Amino acid sequence: MTGTADPSTVPTPRPADADSRARTHLANERTFLAWLRTGLSLVAVGLAAASFLPVDLVPGFRYVTLFAVLLVLIGTAAAVYGANRYVVAYWQIETGSYRPAISPVVAFGIVVGVLGLMAIPVAIFLR
Repeated sequence: MTGTADPSTVPTPRPADADSRARTHLANERTFLAWLRTGLSLVAVGLAAASFLPVDLVPGFRYVTLFAVLLVLIGTAAAVYGANRYVVAYWQIETGSYRPAISPVVAFGIVVGVLGLMAIPVAIFLR
């Protein structure tokens, strides 16, 4: 029979030992701190762009302002998402039902990629 398993050969889940749970929670905390650092970095770069780049970099269009606001908003969203994900993962670890979050990570990667593309004109016009 293909695709079926003999119930006697399927291992029963065992609760994780205390050390394993502690390591998992510490890894969850490090992941949150990475989201927080990333968010703070994006906010800092957005504030620096708003403070130090010329507003009329692209005549007739407030490109730098838009770029700076997007950086600050996305940085704030990253920090909030990281905190939310930390709490969700905490409870999933405790209940043994952990599910990795793939969609938000991919979405954040795409958003940061778009911000990187938006930085290209800034680099070109500042040269």
